Amino acid sequence: MQINNLNIVPNWRFEDIEGNKLHDALIPLLESINKTKKLTVSAKECDLSYRHAWNILQEAETFFGSSVTYMERGRGASLTPLGQVLLQANQRIDARLHTQMESLAMELNSNVHRVLSDQVRVMTIYASHGYGVALVPKHIKGYQAEMHYHGPEDSLRALHADSCKVAGFNLPLHHQIGDQQQRYQTLLSADKVKIIRFIKRQQGLMVSQENPKAIQSLSDVNKNGCRFINRQPLSGTRELLDQLLLDEQIDSQTIVGYDQYEYTHTAVAAQVATGMADVGFGVQAAAAKFDLDFIPVTEDTYLWAYQTFSEQDPEVIAFIEMLKSSEFQDEVNQLAGYACDDCGELAPLNAFMSE
Repeated sequence: MQINNLNIVPNWRFEDIEGNKLHDALIPLLESINKTKKLTVSAKECDLSYRHAWNILQEAETFFGSSVTYMERGRGASLTPLGQVLLQANQRIDARLHTQMESLAMELNSNVHRVLSDQVRVMTIYASHGYGVALVPKHIKGYQAEMHYHGPEDSLRALHADSCKVAGFNLPLHHQIGDQQQRYQTLLSADKVKIIRFIKRQQGLMVSQENPKAIQSLSDVNKNGCRFINRQPLSGTRELLDQLLLDEQIDSQTIVGYDQYEYTHTAVAAQVATGMADVGFGVQAAAAKFDLDFIPVTEDTYLWAYQTFSEQDPEVIAFIEMLKSSEFQDEVNQLAGYACDDCGELAPLNAFMSE
């Protein structure tokens, strides 16, 4: 038996002291108008009649005392500065809470699966969060994937402690990070762990459309008053960036905002998209999600690991078959800056880490 995973979707609303509330469809409607520039199309996308969509916008204008959209005959619809602020706030909330909501959903799913353990086969996976990784539960066959998102080192520790069947982690493709490799090697003994290839990802700088700060490379991030948004310490992306700055002899303390960080690529991109930062470092797929410009800097590789004694385990076999499936690989390859790299094939650890 296979059951669908339960999802938790946060929903925030406006309410004044008199108890007046705005319609739940306001934010989705603003998102669609910002994209399509047409209220007729946006109403249809949101499953609303044109009159209902119009009324929702008018209610918002009454509520705030200012309009949230510009409506011009023959020129379509667009968001006012107030509409943009509301949309940007929603983007930041969604990006900031996404990982927490997924964690809560996984806890809920775990409890449900435990009750249904006689009917549902569950595969426990620990992994560093990523857009390609997030597709795994959708494609795994015969098992319910119980995903636990942690940093790469914590994921490998979970595998080492036999808390999961497979663990996902990322490594730079063109740079060696000595301290990182030493920590990983204590958890990836070649005779005890097998490595599976997964993907290559483009990592680089995310900036607003038309690149107003004229950023062309890492050497520009501490110039022109740029405000930076970082990833959290010990994340694979943060360690990669630290190494790149060291290689280029750029002092991180000269970068405004370097100590400010988010826990996902999506949250970094949202900070740039909403004007809270001028530049962030992360994967191209996050930039594409928010229609940001992207300056490629380097690549990393995402890998999976499992313990050698699990080689004939049905869960591991099913996982590798999923990685090799054309359906899964086709969807991964559609992500901006992602490319399946002999996905599902075994590889020696020294192909990615020095002895």
